[in-house]
Amino acid sequence: MTPFNESLPYLTSEFILVTELEIIFLVLIGLIFWAVNKTIGFQLFFLLAFSVTISNIIQLFFPGVIIGSTWVPLTHLPVQAVMTFFAFFIPLTRNKLELSASVAPILAFSITFLFFTNASVFSIVGAIIIGGFIVYAFYRSFDWIGSMPDRYVMVFSIILPVFLTAVIYPNTQALLHTGYLLGAGVGISLEFIKVRMSIPSATLRKRLTASAFGLFGIALFKIFAPFFFSWLPLPLFTMGVIIGLWITFIVPLLLVVTKFYKQEGVTQILESR
Repeated sequence: MTPFNESLPYLTSEFILVTELEIIFLVLIGLIFWAVNKTIGFQLFFLLAFSVTISNIIQLFFPGVIIGSTWVPLTHLPVQAVMTFFAFFIPLTRNKLELSASVAPILAFSITFLFFTNASVFSIVGAIIIGGFIVYAFYRSFDWIGSMPDRYVMVFSIILPVFLTAVIYPNTQALLHTGYLLGAGVGISLEFIKVRMSIPSATLRKRLTASAFGLFGIALFKIFAPFFFSWLPLPLFTMGVIIGLWITFIVPLLLVVTKFYKQEGVTQILESR
């Protein structure tokens, strides 16, 4: 059983704790999913969790190379996560201001870690390349993924996280994000098929209220994680699954059942997807 305060060895000395960065991303993803666009919110959530999982696999099985007499990691997890998150928005930008807003955080984090920590140029560049490639591959395969039937998407959303979990296991401390992948993948499939939450029909006040409710739930899961999940064989993985389902399925279901949000019609579903 894995204690919740156990972290990967290569993360313990980072300038900004990965857990803190993760919470910031969860807040932003939740706000996007519940108040702006659920499709973009899910894509961002899935890509970020996948990128962090790939970084964990690299650090576990291909930790680094020796350059001269110095051991250098192949990637840098915080920079790779930031690169994945903000690079996702680059193809969506409409002007130079939006482009600058997407690129600036990547540069800021890279420079900060480069000059104020022991991170190497090789690791920073590796993180940017890996994160950028993941986003690029996603957009290149976007049409193919979008044309897949719902049942195939659901099967894929289950098989991929299970496979990645099998690769990482027994390093259970690195399974949180594979849990995110599984929970978010299954959750969004159920949401599109059964719930069909309509964000455009909700007022700004309702969107803010829904977001506050959703974030409150995430906070409870994080604060009381040892109580909720520590007795389970894979506590971090289970927490990831629950939070993924909470963001993509449970909150939308509650909002629709209580009629706080309306349901999309068939036409709206086709247009949004």
